[in-house]
Amino acid sequence: MLQIITIIRIAPKAILCAMVLLFALNSQAQNVDIEALRDRAKGIIHNKKPFKFSGSINTNAVLYTGNAGSGRDPFNYLLSGSLSVNIYNSVSIPLSFTFTNRGFSYNYQFPNVPNRLSLHPKYRWITAHIGDVAMTFSPYTLNGHQFRGLGFDLTPKGNWRYSVMYGQLQKPVPYQPSNGVIAAYKRMGYGAKIGYDKGTRKAIVSFFQAKDELNSLVLKPDSLQIYPKQNTSISLETSLPLRKNLVWKTEYGISVLTNDTRAPKFADNAQVNFLTKLFGGRTSTNAYNALKTQLNYTVGSSTFGVGYERVDPGYQTLGAYYFNNDLENITLNFAQSLFKGKINIAGNVGYQRDDLDNKKSGGSIRRVGAVNLTYSGSKKMVTTFSYSNFQSYTNVKPQFQYINQLTPFNNLDTLDFRQISQNANFNINYALSDNKEKPQNLNINLSFQDAFDEQGGTISKGNSSQFFNFAGSWSISKIPKALTITSAVNVTYNTVGVDELLTLGPTLAINKQVFNKKVRTGVSMAYNTTINGSKVTNSTTSFRANADYVYKKKHNMGVNIVGMRSSSPSSPSRTDITATINYSYTF
Repeated sequence: MLQIITIIRIAPKAILCAMVLLFALNSQAQNVDIEALRDRAKGIIHNKKPFKFSGSINTNAVLYTGNAGSGRDPFNYLLSGSLSVNIYNSVSIPLSFTFTNRGFSYNYQFPNVPNRLSLHPKYRWITAHIGDVAMTFSPYTLNGHQFRGLGFDLTPKGNWRYSVMYGQLQKPVPYQPSNGVIAAYKRMGYGAKIGYDKGTRKAIVSFFQAKDELNSLVLKPDSLQIYPKQNTSISLETSLPLRKNLVWKTEYGISVLTNDTRAPKFADNAQVNFLTKLFGGRTSTNAYNALKTQLNYTVGSSTFGVGYERVDPGYQTLGAYYFNNDLENITLNFAQSLFKGKINIAGNVGYQRDDLDNKKSGGSIRRVGAVNLTYSGSKKMVTTFSYSNFQSYTNVKPQFQYINQLTPFNNLDTLDFRQISQNANFNINYALSDNKEKPQNLNINLSFQDAFDEQGGTISKGNSSQFFNFAGSWSISKIPKALTITSAVNVTYNTVGVDELLTLGPTLAINKQVFNKKVRTGVSMAYNTTINGSKVTNSTTSFRANADYVYKKKHNMGVNIVGMRSSSPSSPSRTDITATINYSYTF
């Protein structure tokens, strides 16, 4: 916080110097009169207000009582906001922050919302990111990982783009065997991206490197298999028009990961990848590859495409929180518009497999197909339909094959599993009345899902499920009275194994603006009951009420109350009430 305050204090002087420098660069190497340049900078300062502030502050207080939410605190508060400082109408510095009572300490059972502060000053085509921020270079290098540090995005006129970053990706968490806390080394990282982007012609290179600091932990958590890591990842993204309406896009990534920076170094004559030696050079270092390519062809209102993706087993980048690897995908997609846009059809089919290096105890193959259709018959009615079919085939390799390869193993197909999931959704929205003062609307939604496992050609009833849902709603609005009434009904029937569950119930909601439409109010009630076979297993009644008031377009005050009561023949009734009071100020 003190560092950011210091930055804000010295910002005007630094910005004035930056302005003089930029004016000098814009002179295109011509002789520049220093006095004239100084007068120009002074003119900007004297002719405009030095500082302009805008932003908002939001406060929330949450009160809870009841016996349904075990472990919930009876009171929580949250303070958040954003501030934008505009200096001489040339430099903007956005600031955002979040502060909560749960940020004072760390609870290992209930993770806290951390207190964060970030700045995003901008001057012309230069944008800086200071504090707790996140940037994205590529899915294979830096992909949305938050860091505490400094970054820049440079977007000058033309087709070239630049980005750089440096900061702490992970703070150290001491290893304490007694409390079961997952330890972590301090992790620092830096990266850069440079690219040329001209529509369908594109070439972007990104580089990212991260390394754990060995001395950041006194007690090493080797027993938890947590080791100091190092990672270097590089990606190249290209887009090239092969001919009119035909575009080829490709992205290739390589990641060199050292799982333990204390491991011995490779011998000079070791037969390993050049990049493995260059960016790690240790026996725990491995290099992984990833490739994604797409070919799209557009003709008239039709679009066709084919794509291929392959990610090596073990591919990982420390610039992303999660990454799918060990996969190979082949996809085909299409889109078509008919009858002047009244009908739009889009679909895709795909094939995916894993166990690319044939080292897993079982491999799987997935096939998926999906289609989406939208029909706009008139201004009153819009209809949509979607369907997808997902199949997964798994072959479990029996250990017996590895123990004794000479003995035949009968009925190997009993170790082959096939999972099938089908999803369908139909939605229709119809305007019952086009009266501008009293519109009425009807919405109907039907959805279906079917999933089952097949083993040895036999479908197991215990491993199958079906889901049917019907939701219908009717709403009417009286515009002059600022009143809207909505009634709805929901029916869900699903089977899981041998159990059959039916859940149904109505909902009624009323929204009204009062006091010359300055206060918006709303109230709703819903009731749902669940039946298993012929017995009622659960009944839930919920109530919601809210009110919001806006004063002089800057002050917004509101209260929201949610109450719920659930009862079951086999357990005591549970009740909880949550009240949220909020206030926001915009300036």
